[in-house]
Amino acid sequence: MKEIAENVWHIDDIGSSVNVYLWRWDGHLALIDTGLPWHGKKILNAIKEAGFNPEDIKEILITHADTDHAGGLRVIREATGARVVVHAIEAMFFKGKWHRWPNFRHPLGVLITPLYFLLSRTVLRLPRLQPDLLVVDTEVLDNGLQVIHTPGHTPGHMSLYHKETGVLFVGDVISHRRGKLALPPAVFTPQPEIVRDSLRKLGRLKNVQVACFGHGPVLTDRAGERLRAFIARTAPPPKRARRPRVATRPGVPRQPKAQVEPPTSESPSVDIELKPK
Repeated sequence: MKEIAENVWHIDDIGSSVNVYLWRWDGHLALIDTGLPWHGKKILNAIKEAGFNPEDIKEILITHADTDHAGGLRVIREATGARVVVHAIEAMFFKGKWHRWPNFRHPLGVLITPLYFLLSRTVLRLPRLQPDLLVVDTEVLDNGLQVIHTPGHTPGHMSLYHKETGVLFVGDVISHRRGKLALPPAVFTPQPEIVRDSLRKLGRLKNVQVACFGHGPVLTDRAGERLRAFIARTAPPPKRARRPRVATRPGVPRQPKAQVEPPTSESPSVDIELKPK
């Protein structure tokens, strides 16, 4: 387990396929994501070996309902009694009312659907449970982290931001692979246009010092600058739509705009005399 900033650790004992983070505040601990289903016990052992007591984990914050981020949730929750925190929209997946699917508009999305269906109901099954706390955009939690709703990859995807230290947990809205920032995989992102809206929201953060990704190494060198540059390239501000010209009937010339001239001293005046009846 590696300390990456004040009160933040990267639990790298589970390998490099997905990232799990430990956040400390006021003597308490919070987990950000829980890895794959077979990562739960490894995460707890890593926390013990680093000198922490797993019973001090009071919260488990899940950025989104993909099994590689919430797979170890049940094991860790049962071992620690921590409350589970998810975005109010994403809770529908954990309750079993919604199911995660590939992007059917992507060519591979249709091809992998049978395999995805099989895995998501066997070895990669998402835990079914009732979250303890449902949160919404801009909400500041007791642990000091602010919720930023960043949908697109999933409808209730959330990022977490600590304004005072500039630590940002982006989840899967941005990945960091081979030294380059990238969008989430298109085949698993049903609404890429909404992802760009989410990126623009992150681009408005002014004090990002550390960027923690769901996939890929942490950014500590010019993190805010590099994030803003990536967002400016990938999700530029949308162009304002031009107002359509008013159509006229065929053969009828377009009327010029009325021009009103200001009154002058030479303008004629009209006096109206009111006479009693």
